[in-house]
Amino acid sequence: MMSLLCYNDERNKGEIKIRRILTTIFVLLTTILLTSCTYDTGKIVIGEGAWESNEFYNYLAKVIIEEGYEKEVEITNVDTPILVESLKLGDIHVNVETWSENMPTYNSDIENGYYEEIATNFNDNEQGVFIPTYLHEEYNIETIQDLVDYKDLFDQEDGKAIVYGGTSGWEVTEFLQKKFSNEELYPDLVENFVFKPIDNTAALNATLIRKYEEEKPWVGYNWKPTAVMGRLDMYLLKDEIEEYDTKTGAGNIPTNKVTVVVTKDFEKNHPDVYKFLTNFETESQVASDALAYMEENDMDALEVAKWWLIENVDIWEQWVDESVKEKVLDEIQ
Repeated sequence: MMSLLCYNDERNKGEIKIRRILTTIFVLLTTILLTSCTYDTGKIVIGEGAWESNEFYNYLAKVIIEEGYEKEVEITNVDTPILVESLKLGDIHVNVETWSENMPTYNSDIENGYYEEIATNFNDNEQGVFIPTYLHEEYNIETIQDLVDYKDLFDQEDGKAIVYGGTSGWEVTEFLQKKFSNEELYPDLVENFVFKPIDNTAALNATLIRKYEEEKPWVGYNWKPTAVMGRLDMYLLKDEIEEYDTKTGAGNIPTNKVTVVVTKDFEKNHPDVYKFLTNFETESQVASDALAYMEENDMDALEVAKWWLIENVDIWEQWVDESVKEKVLDEIQ
């Protein structure tokens, strides 16, 4: 009797074990099938660099995609090298403010099909050596060469006038350092000016704002789009040597084509959002004005994105279908 009970018990345990294995296999297969069927409605990941305008544009896209297309969006902060690799791997699906000239492998990556350029967000951005417009108008300073005649107006260091610069390590900082140390092409600038990088954008802008509020002279590097360039009226100085040469520091810094890129499978997985992003086009002043408004009204990026969408329907309604526009407005107003 004992042996029969033991036999039946072992057989029951075996049957239970088999049923558990079959159930596990069924669950795994079901999960795989459901995942493949619902991939199109999955979360869209947008990459974000460490600058203001990228945050604004990302939340602009996020609000439209989530409210208009009912798809979840995650914004992930990454450095540019990690962004590039993440786009290749498909861990990040979208980048709406891609500074193509700052990505050495950009053109070859596009050619190799690692990711796809589908729109130009803006290509009118300016960067270089700026002065306040009131200074330009008062002294008719138009080029960096003109600065020499007015060197005594500016902050001084060791008998030379200071040109404030951006963060060390930036390609543009290296370019301007070459310009202000090139004795062959710019002997007068080298003799009379010192280029002084400031490794903190907030500190760089603080030197400008302090002078601007008192309408005093200031000269230094900046770029668009930024909040400070939206708030202040600034004049970009030209170089009388027009041809751009990164090896010597000569010439005027060209505008950078700032693009919208997506992973290679994005159109297949999200065709409606893909279509919207192909129409995502602005001007650099859009971000500068929005960032200035955000700063002046102590708003976060999500709040200013919603404000901008309400105030500028005439612009973004060209990016989407009428039904999408109405859904977005119904949610944010």
